[in-house]
Amino acid sequence: MNRVGLKPDYFDAVRVPLALGHGASRAGKNSTDGEKPEIFWLRPACRLGLCCRAMSNLTAPVRPLLWLTSFGDAVAEVSWSPDGTLIAVGGVDGRLALIEATTGRVVHALTAHEGGLFHCAFSPTEPLLATCGQDGQARLWNPATGERVKELAVGTAWVEQLVWSPVGGWLAVAGGRKLRLWNPTTGVVHESADHRSTVSALTFSHDGEKLASACYGGVELWEVSAGRHSGNLPWKTSLVSVSWSPDGRWVAAGTQELAVQIWELPFRAGEELAMSGYAAKVRELAWHHSSRYLATGGGTEIMVWDCAGKGPAGTAPRILQGHQSRVTALDYPRVGHTLASGGLDGLVLLWNAGRSSEPLRQFKLPAPVTALRWSPDGTQFAVGCRDGSLGVGLA
Repeated sequence: MNRVGLKPDYFDAVRVPLALGHGASRAGKNSTDGEKPEIFWLRPACRLGLCCRAMSNLTAPVRPLLWLTSFGDAVAEVSWSPDGTLIAVGGVDGRLALIEATTGRVVHALTAHEGGLFHCAFSPTEPLLATCGQDGQARLWNPATGERVKELAVGTAWVEQLVWSPVGGWLAVAGGRKLRLWNPTTGVVHESADHRSTVSALTFSHDGEKLASACYGGVELWEVSAGRHSGNLPWKTSLVSVSWSPDGRWVAAGTQELAVQIWELPFRAGEELAMSGYAAKVRELAWHHSSRYLATGGGTEIMVWDCAGKGPAGTAPRILQGHQSRVTALDYPRVGHTLASGGLDGLVLLWNAGRSSEPLRQFKLPAPVTALRWSPDGTQFAVGCRDGSLGVGLA
């Protein structure tokens, strides 16, 4: 059993039930029929005591935000324009605002979706901002004017998922069991057959050629330009999140069973990995741009898995302790190495998770963090909160 980045005196190698420790194992050929393989991994020798010490003695310097303003209602999502000059902020009440990144000045404010907004995201290559919400619509906006330019009726009451291809062109949206791939430039729309359940998450491959959609029974894979189903990464129950590594090697997903499932591509049955020992469902997944590190939430601690070489099988994660309440947001920048985390405790912590388990800096917000994103150049982050607070901090 390899010990990865952990101090030996803090951990001892013991045989423990699957739900009590943090470790990665090969799921084996029986992984989908409910059997749990017997494995060894590392368990904290006094995990509660270590966590309490980290919380009560958080020594990372407190830094002020560049600016802090009130958006009005709870923030659902934030997104940076490709040039880093604008921040789009969407509220759970359906409002959308475009805000000047350097000052916090509101440039445009409007109602994007009656009933509520789920996601907002700038196109990485075109002057377009996409939103989706509780009115059954996905919409495109002109960031310069704040005007609506196009919309796509998805055919369900709620459109809960939305993500742009990293190379632009295609927008994936999902509502209920339906997935649609939309190319706003050409007008082409590919519509999937019904998934086995509601689509819970979407992620593109880094080259934009493939899309993964999570639902009950695993992850479905799609060829984007053709809109064709190309495979399945199986899991026995529901998935709550999904993320594709930048190098295309791994697909990771949070499961209903408080674990992270990871598949290596090309997929071979019996070689999927199970990462267990979380306190809550893992909705927070963030890949380092090198694809070496996968940071995961699922509790007050952050687990950072080393996926280099042969991958995380048979290893323990680096455990980052600092938040006093559950982690709600994780993000790595496109360049650099600083992981940002936000939590229900109203803290944003910055980490160099590849080298240290101690936070570098902390920023205090007036309410629980609900959204967190690095700027395109990785020098600033935008953070939104449950009380409508919105701010920007420096790395």
